[in-house]
Amino acid sequence: EDKLQYRLFSDDGEFLMYARANLDAHRVDFFLYNPTEKEARLYDPTRPAFTMSFSKDRTEWRIAQERCDHCQFQPKHLTCACHGKQQVAYIRQSRKPIGDGIFNCMEVHIPGLYNDGSRVIWCPMLGMGDLAGPHEDYDAQTLCTKQPAWNDEVESLVLDFKGRNIQSSAKNFQLALSQKPEHVICQYGKIGPMTFSLDFKYPLSVIQAFGISLTTLFWT
Repeated sequence: EDKLQYRLFSDDGEFLMYARANLDAHRVDFFLYNPTEKEARLYDPTRPAFTMSFSKDRTEWRIAQERCDHCQFQPKHLTCACHGKQQVAYIRQSRKPIGDGIFNCMEVHIPGLYNDGSRVIWCPMLGMGDLAGPHEDYDAQTLCTKQPAWNDEVESLVLDFKGRNIQSSAKNFQLALSQKPEHVICQYGKIGPMTFSLDFKYPLSVIQAFGISLTTLFWT
């Protein structure tokens, strides 16, 4: 399949999400239905569940939810649809040299959690600004890529993907909460010619983890 379409499956093969990249429009659309399977009749290419836009220099990425959890039952003129929509994640990327290699790194901002475990709804109609920040620490959480080490034996940057047989790829990464840099909550690694594994856990959601993984689209 072409490199502008992506499908996410669970470990047992259950379909989770479909994504389609439009490079000219600087965006990636996410759908809850697989256009090639039996529920294809429910798939509408004009109505993604989430969209991810990226800057011209491909260093800033924003995931937005098309139907805001706060505004979905409001009259259209009172919704955030015209004010930036509900933000789900913001990703800023950079590169830096390590040994003889180049480390692709990212900083990720996601809405924080309330004491009851529910997520902060990052809606502009609730007074929320850009998820890129600055913002109050309790409103948003920050994740950072875990830095790999240069290995002279294999002449490459390496990460320890515990429990996974990972192939070398510039797109491989691990993410940890900024306040717990050794506690990996998301890892993305190549396991086949056209296949990557995506492991993640709370507080990341499916769309956040899948979207973050696809920001490596241009990593080489």
